[in-house]
Amino acid sequence: MPKKSAKPIAPAPAASGNSDSPKPSVEPQRPGTSGTELLLTTNRRTASAQYLAAQRAETAYKAKKRSAGARQHRADAKSHFKQSAFHLREGVRSCWGIAGAVPWMVREWKEERKTQKEKKAVERYMEKKRKLEERIKLQEGEKGKEGEGEEAAPAA
Repeated sequence: MPKKSAKPIAPAPAASGNSDSPKPSVEPQRPGTSGTELLLTTNRRTASAQYLAAQRAETAYKAKKRSAGARQHRADAKSHFKQSAFHLREGVRSCWGIAGAVPWMVREWKEERKTQKEKKAVERYMEKKRKLEERIKLQEGEKGKEGEGEEAAPAA
């Protein structure tokens, strides 16, 4: 804040040397600065008040915008938690149902394993049977060729 000058503006001395005469001086006196200072101070205070009001308005705007987003997130979270509670209850009910059905599930698994083992056993048996039949055909084919060769030789 600017300092106020304590010196009053003195009137110019008279030209004639008589300080008693009330003749006005040739130079006009400068006006006081109190009006200018008052105007500057008022402008500064107004600007400061406007700045504070603008800051408050900005803060209120940000709060309003961000709280709208927060309300949306809160509503989403609430619905998700509601659904999760429902699904948790359903899961617990299902678990109780599973507990009573476990022995039957185990029996089914055993039955499936037995069926698979039987299928594999049948496949292995069929493969062995096929290989054995091929071997028999080969042996019969060799015997047939040997028999033909022996019959042809004595006739000649």
